[in-house]
Amino acid sequence: MLNEFEEVEARYGADKGADLRKACRYLLRHQFVYSGDRGVATVYDVIMDSRFRRVIDGFFDCIGYRVHREHDEQWAGIALADEEMSSTPKMKADETIVLLVAAAHWQDEANQGNVEERATVLTTFNVLYEKYREMAERGTKMLMPQSRFQDVLEDLAARNLIWLGEFDRVLQDREVVVRPIIKLVSGSDALRRIEEQVALEDYEPRQPGPIEEKLQ
Repeated sequence: MLNEFEEVEARYGADKGADLRKACRYLLRHQFVYSGDRGVATVYDVIMDSRFRRVIDGFFDCIGYRVHREHDEQWAGIALADEEMSSTPKMKADETIVLLVAAAHWQDEANQGNVEERATVLTTFNVLYEKYREMAERGTKMLMPQSRFQDVLEDLAARNLIWLGEFDRVLQDREVVVRPIIKLVSGSDALRRIEEQVALEDYEPRQPGPIEEKLQ
């Protein structure tokens, strides 16, 4: 693969070679890139540029990933090529649950046509947590604390699967934009997967606290 990167530099210049390496590093660190996010224009443009597609796809193929590009929804990213559920790194049970709750909510809204520009779904932290609570309380396991639920959402935001707004002290809530990228990593039948994960996972007995406590 080193030769391919050197060929890009020889043909398009050292700056383009540096941009190509930056784009690959970004995907390794964040997994996905979403057009319009701050500071990612160059990364997104390089990944979507047909001149560099072969090099980028070849690099990630060598380490077991497939590159996905969605022009209409304006995102790109990598997912493991040989797993049914493509999220990576390996997720804990509670992390998987939060991912699946967000994915199930996105799918429910998409089925009803309640999507915004680029197939995003606008919701809030409280809505997602209540959706999780309703599913989890069907069993006998301890609920995941709100603070932990929020921590996982922030991890999903770092991977660009969702966008998180600032905490609103009046509404005691945060806006969440669930991006269509989430359908790639959630697998099929998210609701069934949530029930399976909830049945497997135990939590330390603690009362869910207000989400603002973490932000103070």
